[in-house]
Amino acid sequence: MNTKHSIISIDLAKNIFQVCALNAHNKVVINKKVSRKKLLATLSQFEPTEVVMEACYSAHHWGRAIAVLGHTVKLIPPYQVKPFVVGNKNDHNDAIAIAEAAHRPKASFVPVKTLEQQDIQSLQRIRERLIRQRSATSNQLRGLLAEYGIILPTGLYRLRKGLPDILEDAQQPLTPVARKFIQMLYQELLAYDKRIQETENETIALLQTDEDYQRLQTIPGVGPIIAANMLAAVGDAKYFKNGRQMAAWIGLTPKQHASGEISRLSGISKRGNSHLRRLLIHGACTVLNWSGAKTDKLSLWLQALSARAHPCKVIVALANKLARIIWAVLAHKQNYQAT
Repeated sequence: MNTKHSIISIDLAKNIFQVCALNAHNKVVINKKVSRKKLLATLSQFEPTEVVMEACYSAHHWGRAIAVLGHTVKLIPPYQVKPFVVGNKNDHNDAIAIAEAAHRPKASFVPVKTLEQQDIQSLQRIRERLIRQRSATSNQLRGLLAEYGIILPTGLYRLRKGLPDILEDAQQPLTPVARKFIQMLYQELLAYDKRIQETENETIALLQTDEDYQRLQTIPGVGPIIAANMLAAVGDAKYFKNGRQMAAWIGLTPKQHASGEISRLSGISKRGNSHLRRLLIHGACTVLNWSGAKTDKLSLWLQALSARAHPCKVIVALANKLARIIWAVLAHKQNYQAT
């Protein structure tokens, strides 16, 4: 099977994969099912060529493994493949659609993550889950306390601070049973705090010698969490042509609807990594809160923009600018300069 093919597309699954190979004339010459155990052995029989897969479950693992065989691996977002599925939705047609989508002039690809990036991203996803569970526990605590007529101020800090006093106060209208489950939920809340902190410490330990990680934290509004998520999601910034392209990839550019002479811009597209976009919005809020008393170039731009635009628009515009600054810092390997 040592023949030259223009492209090989793989429809990934858990145990059975669909491998499709196209010749130089973009005609399908092979489209067969291959088991998990035989996938690498099958691909090793092909001459080094371009291998395309959807950027989905286990794609980065297979991308690293296939690249070792000498192939050029590309991962394409699933939403770009869907329009090219012809006929019924099955593995045979999906594999052909992946190959066809990869040939489009405007096709964009996701870089294969390294093992280090995979470690960082895994830790960040664990942290996200723990935060969601902590929020659910704190909300349940507040709701249960409200049923007994006890209302605490908003915020995790005030909740942690107020609960011990409530549990020790014999005058509070809590039954022995209520005190028991409130104490249990309080201990659960503290356990989540500990596990979140351990996850953050592990992430910092992995990145403490990374120069890009240090450079990113010189940017206003970018702290350890945003820097870690950015490195895990982006990796090599030169994969993007410029900062605007990276901001669009994150989903921080306006949606456009144009027809003839009419062109309308609306809210941000919200494409790409929603977690990364949310973190940049939070970072922008922090910068905006402290910009009024500063005289650097970024703060002066924010002050001028705030005078004529709604705060929400200012925050999104700043998040977009932060994404562009992050690209420049990563692409040029230089610390952020306020001037």
